[in-house]
Amino acid sequence: MARTPDVMKISEIWIRILNKMDAHEKAPRDFGSGDLLHCSEIHTIMAIGKNRDISITNLSVLLGISKSAISQMITRLVKKDLVERHRDPASDKGILIRLSPRGTIAYLGHEQHHAKIYARMHRNLGNLTIAEFDLILRFLAAIEETIDEAGHEPE
Repeated sequence: MARTPDVMKISEIWIRILNKMDAHEKAPRDFGSGDLLHCSEIHTIMAIGKNRDISITNLSVLLGISKSAISQMITRLVKKDLVERHRDPASDKGILIRLSPRGTIAYLGHEQHHAKIYARMHRNLGNLTIAEFDLILRFLAAIEETIDEAGHEPE
């Protein structure tokens, strides 16, 4: 069992990591299409890229966002020529979403971005034993559980 000062040190480092991740996520990035894309935009592009010809409703469920918010996002991405709307051949009223060629470039650029991050993570972690890997997983699960518990506390 860790002593209290050790837990406080973990908490301080974790908060610093969260702050850095928050700043990183807020900064728009170009993933090769020439557009500066915010986190919500590229994650929408990624979901569409992995689920070609998806409906607004299914995209809403997949991302856990309201249909209204997804519709607004799709409108922005259509204006940037990153996604395309087209009629669902199986339904007169249905509209499906797919990536445009520029959207595909952003999708692939984001995949490369993640591959670089994973490579850096692997390099920085070095060769882990199974026991070390299991300890890291246990630690991250404990952090997640702590955050989930804190989210259920009354304000």
